Amino acid sequence: MATIADLDGRQMKAVEKERANKKHSELREGEDIAPFLSINHGPQKRPDRFQILSRLPAKSVVRFKSVCKQWLALASDPVFLAAHTRCSPLTVSGLLIQDSFRGNLFSFSVDGGASPVLPDPSLSSLDHRFGDGGPLHVLQSCNGLLLCTKPGQMLSKSHILLNPTTMQYRQIPNPPTDLYSNKYQFMLAFDPSTSLQYRIACLSSNITLPSFDPTTHVEIYSSDTSAWELSRETVPGGSISQKGVYWNGALHWITENAFVVSFDVEQQVVKTTWLPSGDRGGTLLYFGESRGHLHLIETGDGKDSSYVDWMHFQVFEMGKDNASWSLLHIVDLCQVWDVYGYMYPTPCFENALGISSDWSFRAAPVFFARGGRGEDDMVYLISPEKIVCCNLADRTCRRIFAMNSRITLRPFWSFKTIQCFPFAHSLFSP
Repeated sequence: MATIADLDGRQMKAVEKERANKKHSELREGEDIAPFLSINHGPQKRPDRFQILSRLPAKSVVRFKSVCKQWLALASDPVFLAAHTRCSPLTVSGLLIQDSFRGNLFSFSVDGGASPVLPDPSLSSLDHRFGDGGPLHVLQSCNGLLLCTKPGQMLSKSHILLNPTTMQYRQIPNPPTDLYSNKYQFMLAFDPSTSLQYRIACLSSNITLPSFDPTTHVEIYSSDTSAWELSRETVPGGSISQKGVYWNGALHWITENAFVVSFDVEQQVVKTTWLPSGDRGGTLLYFGESRGHLHLIETGDGKDSSYVDWMHFQVFEMGKDNASWSLLHIVDLCQVWDVYGYMYPTPCFENALGISSDWSFRAAPVFFARGGRGEDDMVYLISPEKIVCCNLADRTCRRIFAMNSRITLRPFWSFKTIQCFPFAHSLFSP
């Protein structure tokens, strides 16, 4: 028969064994984490899990973060982020559509899939975190990050940098107003393939109406210093006709006098180039980048023309090694047919896409997708009823988003209130 002393001894041994197992488990966890996070280990020495996860899409890695704390730590480690960027280059996954008049925000996949492309497709879960004033207003999308603001809020930190895939964000302080009181055209510069640091730039002036200012100053916020700095260079003033685009290490925007202004955020060098049509005019429809190229879409009519031909436009491209524009496509929407057209009878006054040159039915380009190897170039068009994707090689078109189920467009002014932002899935935390 066991004595009380024997029972106490067994209990003590059991407790000691449990403590030893726990300590051994903790040591093993430390050993498991170290290979993931060691910067000295070359790719050939890293565990298979590192190699596999670095090749998965960012959206999948986000889901796997909940598997264990090692994978959670891995997903935010700079070494892994750099490896993931090399193995899984950023490509546009979806489009954000915002009604800037009402603030409604929606997202959908570029391939028209039914599954949500973001954890929070409308980003509504963040609205209450920044006080009243309605939904977030997106200013720019750049390589997986969104630069946003909260309209109507007098916040000490009024701009928000957001990763819509991970829903992580950072509030950015306002630039100082001691030298220049008027701040406008906020732009984001971020390219994880070259650096995990980001910069935010804005144009500054003491004149309320920028169109009357011959020169404008640039202020830059750096994630390295978490502070704003006034650039030594000035840029041409004037009204901005298109939102800024970050491409090839520089921020680009278009002024009303047909200039493309480029500002190199690293070297702080300013360059200007003409639009493809120069001062002859043509209606500018789109300005953006895709797969390492800068793209611009404009109609062929002159600036003196009283008629804007929405059905015919030209796609121009600028490459990193060529500072001039080259003509890529001449598009005639009258020759594009809808692969789902048989489902919707076409009225006699419309073409196969259900659009025409009339303001009430026109379609405006919102994104040009440069095709990769074995892929065709695509252009995404917004009309009062839908967003369609047109294949410029075989001239087919398909609907990927029904506008009338989410946003009601009205003729003429409605296209000025609808903004489209292509975005890519990223693991980077602002």
